[in-house]
Amino acid sequence: MLDTVRLFTRDFDLAKQNSFVSQTTANYSTGEIMAEKVFCNLVTGARLNIKPQAGEKCLFFEASLPKLVYGNSLQELQESDLERCIEAVDSQFKEAGAVLDSGAIERLPVSRLDYCRNIEVQHNIVDYIALLRNCSFGKRNKTNWQTETVLFFNGSQEFTAYNKVLEVKSSKGAAAAGIDPNAPENILRLESRLKSAAVVKRTLQQRRTLAECYNFKVAREKLLTDFDTLVLNVGSQLELSFNSFSSELEYYKRQGRDALGQIEKRYGRDTILAMFQNDTEALQTCLAKHYSRRQVYYILKNYKQHIAERRTPEQRDLLKELRFKLAA
Repeated sequence: MLDTVRLFTRDFDLAKQNSFVSQTTANYSTGEIMAEKVFCNLVTGARLNIKPQAGEKCLFFEASLPKLVYGNSLQELQESDLERCIEAVDSQFKEAGAVLDSGAIERLPVSRLDYCRNIEVQHNIVDYIALLRNCSFGKRNKTNWQTETVLFFNGSQEFTAYNKVLEVKSSKGAAAAGIDPNAPENILRLESRLKSAAVVKRTLQQRRTLAECYNFKVAREKLLTDFDTLVLNVGSQLELSFNSFSSELEYYKRQGRDALGQIEKRYGRDTILAMFQNDTEALQTCLAKHYSRRQVYYILKNYKQHIAERRTPEQRDLLKELRFKLAA
């Protein structure tokens, strides 16, 4: 259930023979060094960076744990894999030439943590993405139909659902994962990404180290909480032109009246949603031309709550399937 982690420490040295590279950015007119980047990218995909933190040099390590342990990111870690993870991370530090105290790996604090779950689904992945894409989690979301991905995000957290087999097919790890071009694409990957040390600490109730974060109970609870936060959006197909909607918004706003409220009284929310083909991202883009970011956020929230009440039995069944398998 754990995927990508970012670890950090101030207690380290570099061996004389190390793989770190220094890259500087200078002011071309004065020759003054503006920034220096010290990093090491390994063939496993693991990345190490040395950055200044509070006047001290800090070593950051980021990698996909399943990829280090199993050689691919499709296979999920098991609860018994903690020692294998520690050994794999330790080998990456040694390969880079970073020297840490014996037994330090499991005590390293975590500043990013991704919890994940593979869900084997019964229907086409696109059916689930189409349902989830108009749900609400955080303040923003985007959909990539080419990669069959929907991503919800704010400054410190992300929740995403995507076609995992499709991703692996297009990567160098397809052979290691046992995936060939004809493999069925029936794995929906759900991921909850904690992207800052503060969020990791809050979610895990003050637990911060790699060993403490390797907690499958917390992972399952976090994924379920994020999934339950989503609001299903289902609309009906009625007619309203995009241009007339935008024009009427502008007309009522010039009159100093509740522009959106006036349009809703005339057409109804279902008609407005149908005009955007139930695509709340498109609705958001249009509203952003007339309202502030905060106003758009609350308008969309109300719309998603409204249309969640109009879900069909088939759509309810798809979401129930995902939640049942996520909780298993």
